[in-house]
Amino acid sequence: MITAAAILGAEAVFRRRCLELCYVPAVGRNMSALFSTGKSSEGTTSGRMYSKPAKSGDPAISYPFTLNRCSRDRCISVFDRIKNDEFLLPPSTNVKNGTYKHLSLEFGMLRRYADELDHVFANATFMGVTHTPIKKLEAETKPLEALLLHFRGFERGDSICLFYQRDGFPLVPSPSASYIPASQRMLSYFEKVMSGLIGLRVSKVHCPYFFKNVIAIDLKAPHHQLTSEDGMEKPESYRILFVARRAGNRIVMADNNDGVILLTSATHDEKSGVKDGVGSVFHTDSSEKATPDPSEPFPNFMDRFKGKEHMSLLKAMTLTYEGIGPKCVTLLASKAGIDCTKHVSKIENVADFYDCYIRWLRAPDGVVEQLRFVTHTPSEDDTDAKNSDHNGDMGHDEPTLPTEVEVGGAVTDGSATGNGGKETSKSLIEYVFWHWGTDVPVYIHNRLAEETRTLIDGTVERFEKIKTQCIGDEQQSERLAKVQERLDSLDSYSKSLDTVMKWKSPEEFDLVKTINEQVYDLGDLTGYRRKGRLQREGRQHGSPDGGTEERNVRHFRPKKVNPYKGILVIKMNPGDPNTALIIVGRNAEQNERVTHEIALPGDVWLHTKDCPGSHVLLRRYGGSSEALQVAADIAAYYSKARARTSAPVIRTGIENVSRCAGAQIGAVLVNNYETLEGRPDRGGEYVKAHRISLN
Repeated sequence: MITAAAILGAEAVFRRRCLELCYVPAVGRNMSALFSTGKSSEGTTSGRMYSKPAKSGDPAISYPFTLNRCSRDRCISVFDRIKNDEFLLPPSTNVKNGTYKHLSLEFGMLRRYADELDHVFANATFMGVTHTPIKKLEAETKPLEALLLHFRGFERGDSICLFYQRDGFPLVPSPSASYIPASQRMLSYFEKVMSGLIGLRVSKVHCPYFFKNVIAIDLKAPHHQLTSEDGMEKPESYRILFVARRAGNRIVMADNNDGVILLTSATHDEKSGVKDGVGSVFHTDSSEKATPDPSEPFPNFMDRFKGKEHMSLLKAMTLTYEGIGPKCVTLLASKAGIDCTKHVSKIENVADFYDCYIRWLRAPDGVVEQLRFVTHTPSEDDTDAKNSDHNGDMGHDEPTLPTEVEVGGAVTDGSATGNGGKETSKSLIEYVFWHWGTDVPVYIHNRLAEETRTLIDGTVERFEKIKTQCIGDEQQSERLAKVQERLDSLDSYSKSLDTVMKWKSPEEFDLVKTINEQVYDLGDLTGYRRKGRLQREGRQHGSPDGGTEERNVRHFRPKKVNPYKGILVIKMNPGDPNTALIIVGRNAEQNERVTHEIALPGDVWLHTKDCPGSHVLLRRYGGSSEALQVAADIAAYYSKARARTSAPVIRTGIENVSRCAGAQIGAVLVNNYETLEGRPDRGGEYVKAHRISLN
């Protein structure tokens, strides 16, 4: 009987001979034999292979090859758990550097992830997008740094959401959140344009460009004809593209008929959209790296490593080819039986690695089935397990993998089918949410609301015990009245919290945060009194260890310093909660705070040119030239040029302003600025009519 091993051996000899002739025959059969190691229950290969044991001192390579794909039902089941907010993530599972930060640049991983999303979002109806602040919800951020995309499921009509972020993984599953329409809130320019797609259905989620890190969501009309009159398949109406880049992810909305860009994530208005490519045909970003080619001959493959002979194979491959990352190279090297941390010049059997690489590219299902990055993600009872190892000379943190066990002579793990045929493989949807779910605003809001609910219940229970002790004691009547007053306040906070337990809008997070702080302070009044008494006694008696006494105060929380104290803040339209703000520092100390403490990403920074004056911030101006001119006039007014008719004012993004090392407080260095003309007289009149102070 001819065994699978014999077939592989004969094929390897044949392929090596072909390599000598610089010719690689096309792989015309299913690639499961390439990655097989053992017999399955049906007599075919099981599709698993593990790396050789690492040498002494080398990091262990434990990434398995697998052909097991996550089924449609499994993907939907996992997304349902995320949608229903059933996952409880550790406080800090996200690593913002190394592998995790740029994992979206792994084309194989990105393409498989898109396939899993396609199972979940097939025929879902697009409902709109919501701007969401990123990371710290209490802080305003640059527009389009983060978005929540709302869909309505096709089969059950439930709310399903995706979270886009500019930094990190571009598209993360999110707990469900209802979309608030334009009739109930003010929409930004980006939200208004995207609202034109409301009602369209998702026809496909995929990676449309070979080895380009782009996920696309294709949309079509609900009653779109599948074919045209000539029998040809008609393209979808619109396409939303999520471009993963090291410099920052990007959203592009394009017409799917001609590829013309209609909107980008850098679009604040029509003018800014034209600058960012609106109206032109979408093209993927050009790259100095080579696009992997399944027909590339061996000599050309080796020529690409000229000048990189003294790099490790891992580093040389990731620097040479687009869409191939450390995980992919590690897996291919493991299959070829070589150490990818060695220098290219010291690897004798590079042809074996090339053979595996070409076979992988020519797989029937592209790169989706042949490489899978299996990682440990927590079960409901296991949310704290997380370790890391290091991969060669890249020095990146890697996710913990499932524990391998030997069953019937074959090595298996949690990614295989087990438990009586029940699928236990981990989906990439679950993997992505496990590592980036703590960035999702809906998840952050819900966890803080639950924490606040627990805090209220605990505080009420404590005060109820005190109340019980005071009832019937005339000497405790005053204390009883104070306790009852606090219980009434807690009841009011509890009712307010009930209305915002689930995320509805970014503004509601501020309410939850305020309730949390107020309840915490309400339960710690005794601690604050004791702290004040200790401070007074320390000043009177000169206590040398006042810090120790302060640390012994139970539940002590230092008082927060208001960074806006004394700062002039001007609202251009006081009746609008989303109006543009002009923030002015009027001395060196305030200038320091305005520029380095109060400033947020996306703010415009202004200052008179070649003249001492105030640091001025313009926030949420939406590209309005009128708001920009008002800010320039105010900057001219609060400067040494106040007596002049006009004065030049420089403007730039806050990211272009930095401290001047060794200089006086308030001194800064400014790059890439533009110059405006400011009118001090107009600025003074505007300040008198609109000024408020946040103290």
